[in-house]
Amino acid sequence: MPAFTVRKRATAPAAGPGQGPTAPEAWQLPGSLARKVILSALIGYFLLAPAVTGLIQHVTPATVFVTAGTVAFAGLVGWRVVLRDRPGLGGVPWAWLAVTVALAVAVFAVGRGPGWLIILTVAAAACGRFTASVRPAVLGAASCSGAGLIVIGMQARAAEAGTMALVILMPSMAAFLAYASTKRNETLAELRQTRAELARVAVAGERLRIARDLHDLLGQSLSLITLKAELSRRMLDTDTTSAAREMAELEAVARQSLSDVREAVAGYRQPDLVAELGAARQLLAAAGLSCQISTPADLSLPAGVDTVLAWTVREGVTNVVRHARATCAGVTVTTADGRVTAAITDNGTGPLVGPAGSGLAGLSERVRQLGGNLMAGPAPAGGFRLQVTIPAGRQP
Repeated sequence: MPAFTVRKRATAPAAGPGQGPTAPEAWQLPGSLARKVILSALIGYFLLAPAVTGLIQHVTPATVFVTAGTVAFAGLVGWRVVLRDRPGLGGVPWAWLAVTVALAVAVFAVGRGPGWLIILTVAAAACGRFTASVRPAVLGAASCSGAGLIVIGMQARAAEAGTMALVILMPSMAAFLAYASTKRNETLAELRQTRAELARVAVAGERLRIARDLHDLLGQSLSLITLKAELSRRMLDTDTTSAAREMAELEAVARQSLSDVREAVAGYRQPDLVAELGAARQLLAAAGLSCQISTPADLSLPAGVDTVLAWTVREGVTNVVRHARATCAGVTVTTADGRVTAAITDNGTGPLVGPAGSGLAGLSERVRQLGGNLMAGPAPAGGFRLQVTIPAGRQP
């Protein structure tokens, strides 16, 4: 007998153009543009102030070079690093980083003073902003500190120990603090994006649950209402007493259906196997089918298993009435080897209900959650057979 399988469809549509944050937009924190502009202004001020002051005091080739180099360095860092959301998203631009570090070392060498150590610190921090890997931060810190030590060693034979320590520590600390800060911001943004995605998935799952429950609830109830309405119409002219009785039962079924729908939307309703077996007998009798219902006398099941078997009986009997063109049907519940099986069979000749049916798809999902299996297909003796087997002790 072929197994019934269902392929799940995506419950949450992918964000199209204008339908959700892209990666850079999701990463960007509120107010980040203002912070970037302020950071760029501060970097530019601390870099350009001494350069412009030196140029005003003494116009020499060295001061002109330092000023022009500082302007170029500040523009390069602001354009390629500071004002970008994720500088390393498209890879590490090693050529630009090499130019940035080389320009910083050149300005530091010509500036001739510990005051220009800030440009090496900014260059190392710019390398640390590329978080695709830790290599840019390591290489930037090593290059800036090493070049600074070489320049100081060439300029003075006996450099102060404090200056040497600053040249080693400041670029290294700047590189790794920039790396850690950027990595933290990216992690926070990814957590926010994941939380939003989980919320969308939860909403889609709840919509799917409501749609599935409404289908399972209304399928049988509306079939019974339709049958009783037709029966009442046929009896109205010949047997008004029976017609009135059928209409009263129709009203009761409609009221119960309304109550079931409200409970399903609220998420409270859990069908009961015994009640569903009684409803199945009533529906099959109203449809003019003879039925045989067999269950163990002392059947006691966990709530989750009982609920899934109740859905099985409801779905199977509804399909018999709708599609089978049968004259008799049977519902059997058995237990063996720690497993419980519910089977609904008929002798019909109608079209088989295939995997595309939304009712069987929802039932299959419920069965899989309990570690069971569902079989649906032609019965060996003819007709159709729906069978669900679940471990008797499983809970959802």
